[in-house]
Amino acid sequence: MGRLDIYIQDDVEKKFRELVKKLYGNRKGALSIAAEQAIKEWIKKVESEGQ
Repeated sequence: MGRLDIYIQDDVEKKFRELVKKLYGNRKGALSIAAEQAIKEWIKKVESEGQ
């Protein structure tokens, strides 16, 4: 399993954490699940645009 250390703007992090908590609660690994889903969607979008 891979690992990414990234830096994002504070407001983006706050909103992401807020929405993850709404969807998954305090479930262990929730941030990773949501981040992986977001990255997969981004990959799909970029590939379909032919970038």
